Amino acid sequence: MNSPVESANVPENAATTTTHRIGRVPGSKNSAMQDRAVRPRGAIIAVAARHFDTDGYGHTSMNTITHTGKFAKGATYYHFPSKEAIAQHLISDWIRTLDETIRDVLAAGSSSTAGEKLAAIFTSLAREIAEDINVRAGMKLTLEPAIDNAAGFARWVDAISDIIGTAITDGELTDTPTTHRLAWNLCAGTIGAAHASAILHENVVLATRIEDIVSAHLHSTLA
Repeated sequence: MNSPVESANVPENAATTTTHRIGRVPGSKNSAMQDRAVRPRGAIIAVAARHFDTDGYGHTSMNTITHTGKFAKGATYYHFPSKEAIAQHLISDWIRTLDETIRDVLAAGSSSTAGEKLAAIFTSLAREIAEDINVRAGMKLTLEPAIDNAAGFARWVDAISDIIGTAITDGELTDTPTTHRLAWNLCAGTIGAAHASAILHENVVLATRIEDIVSAHLHSTLA
């Protein structure tokens, strides 16, 4: 018979086996639930981007997004309280792509001419815009008047203007009104090509259209 002060066949390591950990253990049920929550968020963004890109922001509603994606309304509003919240997320994705592209091109082409840098930036952006619908929708949304994001397009123009301004200061480019308008023309031409391509559905890929517009502006200004 066991003594009252003795443990009744309790393993010596019982204390460690019954210890409760604080926080979420990798691979735990809570962690798996978090992973499942991320997937619907990405799906909602993808469906919204497709509608914003083809139908326009004004013609897309939260009901349209939930119906197309077959999302529960509660889950949709849990992740995004409004379609503007989704739009702002897409704009942020576009701005991040823009900043990374400009940074990478400038870092890789420190000895390149201004024309070569600009061509490389817009060629890289053209591929991203053509291949990634989220990036393309985010770019278009920077000019959406219904969204409080007046700095979206201006940020792009200013970043390109800085490159041109440096080239003018260094004497590489001529200081003319046309040269100062180049940044706006390149950025506006790129967005215009994306909008026109979605409407006309011609047998010319969007990246080629953008590259043609950029080449024409660069040639006329830098020649």
